[in-house]
Amino acid sequence: MEKPVKKHQEIELSITDLAYGGDGIAHIEDFVIFVKNAVPGQKITARITKVKSSFAEAKILDIVEQSPEYREAPCVYFDHCGGCTHQHLDYKTQLKYLHRQIIDLYCHLGGFGPVEVLQPIPSQSIFRYRNKMEFAFSEKRWLIDDFEADKPENFALGLRAPGNYWKAIDLNDCLIAPEETAIVLTAVREFALANQLVAYNQKNHTGFLRHLVLRKAFITNQLMINIVTNDDRHAIFQPLVNELQTSLDNLSCVVNTISRSWSGTTVGEKQYTLFGDDHILEILGDLTFKISPASFFQTNTVMAEKLYNIVRDSAGSSEQDIVWDLYCGTGSIALYLARKAKAIIGFEIVKDAVKDAHINASLNTIHNARFIEGDLDKLFLNNPDLLNDLPKPDILIIDPPRGGMHPKLVEIVADLHPRTIVYVSCNPATQVRDIKMLLELVPYTIDKIQPVDLFPHTPHIEVVTKLSLSPV
Repeated sequence: MEKPVKKHQEIELSITDLAYGGDGIAHIEDFVIFVKNAVPGQKITARITKVKSSFAEAKILDIVEQSPEYREAPCVYFDHCGGCTHQHLDYKTQLKYLHRQIIDLYCHLGGFGPVEVLQPIPSQSIFRYRNKMEFAFSEKRWLIDDFEADKPENFALGLRAPGNYWKAIDLNDCLIAPEETAIVLTAVREFALANQLVAYNQKNHTGFLRHLVLRKAFITNQLMINIVTNDDRHAIFQPLVNELQTSLDNLSCVVNTISRSWSGTTVGEKQYTLFGDDHILEILGDLTFKISPASFFQTNTVMAEKLYNIVRDSAGSSEQDIVWDLYCGTGSIALYLARKAKAIIGFEIVKDAVKDAHINASLNTIHNARFIEGDLDKLFLNNPDLLNDLPKPDILIIDPPRGGMHPKLVEIVADLHPRTIVYVSCNPATQVRDIKMLLELVPYTIDKIQPVDLFPHTPHIEVVTKLSLSPV
């Protein structure tokens, strides 16, 4: 069947909706066209950049008629960065489309019919809310017309260009990152250029500087800076550390992680503490948490506390209940529930996170929590006796990475058939997929679907879904 558009064709389009992921949607007959940075209500001229069997992609050439929902994005990098895809929409409008997308995923992808999705709980702050930012070094700077043409083309410190893993956009600041970001980026960039430190080439696996990671504890105000390099020359950074100490009153920790992996990970095989401790401390509710460079912690601290309150209320545990927490990270959700449970068992693949989880339990004098290191995709399959040795869960918390759960793990969860499952996800598409598989095996009912926005201006949103075991 001949497609209604061809690659490189220029065409006028009316944007009618916003897709999951942030692209605008237009139609020619029944053929869908996704348009980057387009807003519902716009009429545009666009160039077709890709044509597939059931859809096409296009980029905006000109705005013929502006949408009433459009607003000027405050970030100068918005048209190029790709991180904050919704920054050109009013925040209430962002939540409106995210809500509709979650409803659509549950009703159509999940096939659950008309289920109630509660209104998203908005983020308390929509800028400077992230407590962690990973910036990339690159020896190839993404050029933006004549913008900042005075900067070198063979060095960049910022974020990867959309669709181009080999180049990075050199950033002076990021509006969703901690307020100290501009100071740190400037100091590190100037130090690297002055000392001729070569940025990493992801394609050839050459160069020295790989990543710059900022972590900030918003309640305690402690700041961590982690410089990830390709080899061990940690002593070279001492002048930079001295400068950062002078510039930042709240600097608590500077570390150098050595990572020789060919992947883009910020986790390495060796770590040096260049200043302060090897961690920072954060507070959620009445709990204190140790956060190490490699530890997972929700990226929006203020909203994480609201999220965990919803998880705790949804779990409804009592002092007689056994609670399992899959993908527990540093134990934040598990410890949040521990004082209303008989026992908590957390499972996590990252060794440092498990270590921190035990420390966090000790810090908070919680004695009924246990944490087990292992890859959940393989842990129970490779260690079947573990399932027999552990007390079965009455309540199961699931908070997986964006890819969701392995199908074999879904089957194990079905065999465990806990009374209550609380599934927390930053990717409602994989959440719906996993819940659909689970409901085909065990008669659970969906009791509650509560979105919580931890990531303003992005297409991502946390969703807490409560499942209850139906009476046989």
